[in-house]
Amino acid sequence: MENKYDPKEIIEIIENGKRYLYKTKGEAISILSEKTPRELLSDLDSLLKTMANRTICNKNLFDNIKKEYNLDEGDRIKFCITDYYFIAGIVGSIGKYVEKLDPKDPDYNKKVDNIKEFIKRDLTDRTIFYIIYSGFSKKAFKELKNKEKKSPEDYNYILQKISNDLMNTVENLLEYRIKNKKQFYNSLLEIEKSIYK
Repeated sequence: MENKYDPKEIIEIIENGKRYLYKTKGEAISILSEKTPRELLSDLDSLLKTMANRTICNKNLFDNIKKEYNLDEGDRIKFCITDYYFIAGIVGSIGKYVEKLDPKDPDYNKKVDNIKEFIKRDLTDRTIFYIIYSGFSKKAFKELKNKEKKSPEDYNYILQKISNDLMNTVENLLEYRIKNKKQFYNSLLEIEKSIYK
């Protein structure tokens, strides 16, 4: 976001991000409430807190890296906007995965346990979390970095598209995790390689 944005536009861009996260989170919670045991909702709530603490939108984390990377408060606003869409992508992917579950499926409990482990083990692992987060952030900033001014609607459209791509990626990771662990780790390696291209 360039300095040419007026405060009203910046507020609108931020509000769009918050609305998108709120909507996606609400949909995921509704699906989990309907199709999984209650403790999975508690796990999701813990994950949301973890993500809020580990993304740049967190003021303490931002302050720690501000000097190291020569960032200013305007950079924090950019990260906060993309963070809303990142968190929505993670939560939305879990909702999409759960939506396909059938409690009558003989593998239902195995799949629910897979989600729990993914939330409680993989996404709380700093290395795995930051691979996914960095891959998303790089993609977002690459799309948003050109100098042409974008409307708040453009920002929302671009970041929703990247968030939807993240949903598909994470949903695939959940599938690989239960069916093919090697592919799970290979996919994470591919994300990591894309960060350093």
